[in-house]
Amino acid sequence: MSGPVALVAVDVGNTAVKLSIEPLAPSEGASFKLVHAFKLDRANWPAAIVQWAQSTAAASKLSLEQSHWLISSVQRRAAEKLRKQIAQSIPSTTLQQITHHDVPMKMRIDAPGSLGIDRLLSAFAAQNRFKTPLVIVDAGSAVTVDYVNASDEFCGGAILPGLNLQTNALATGTDALPPIDWTDTPSLRIPGKNTSEAIQLGVLTSVTAAIDRLVQAYENETQQGDEVTVVLCGGDAPVISGWVQHTHTVQPELVLEGLCDLVRPPK
Repeated sequence: MSGPVALVAVDVGNTAVKLSIEPLAPSEGASFKLVHAFKLDRANWPAAIVQWAQSTAAASKLSLEQSHWLISSVQRRAAEKLRKQIAQSIPSTTLQQITHHDVPMKMRIDAPGSLGIDRLLSAFAAQNRFKTPLVIVDAGSAVTVDYVNASDEFCGGAILPGLNLQTNALATGTDALPPIDWTDTPSLRIPGKNTSEAIQLGVLTSVTAAIDRLVQAYENETQQGDEVTVVLCGGDAPVISGWVQHTHTVQPELVLEGLCDLVRPPK
């Protein structure tokens, strides 16, 4: 016996795919969201994603037959592989890759079609949940620091290398500096007392100081100089949170939430 139809949101990033599964209509069952991530360097990751969705749906008494899949992607080849796997494994599903045309948000930027869909979805989800003006910081492979004004318009932002990109550049561009494992972030001493600690301290400071400087700059751009709401998301949000000086909220899965908002706006 099939259960409530599932809504599956998929965020295809540069190094990993995150997805969530929940009832398409919460009134038909418990309101919940289950989230999982898959690295793109994992063998046969598209099949692993479909298998996870199938087993999770079965355990949650959800039906993937006629399910609704929404995909956000900054990796075209990866998204194509996943779409083929889904169509082959669950042919009765509805599959939609989201573009900026699908997101009901005004944009005050030069070329809306060139904007990363993850940035727009994060901003859309944030404006649905927090007071504007807003700064949305997505800390992933790259760090984006985007601004939504008091009129709920996406106004652009800044892009800088993320933690791993910066430390990998040091490791590959020098002879003696080691790679850094950001999954292990002990309390850093100031100044750093060893090479790894010094690299972590330098990179964390460069990223978070840039964030704080940009937040201040965006505040100065508001007509009244109003304080903005700052929201952090992305895989490295928990790592940088303690180093960002501006008051902020960590909302890790804004892209997935933005996808779900397209189908079922938050209350």
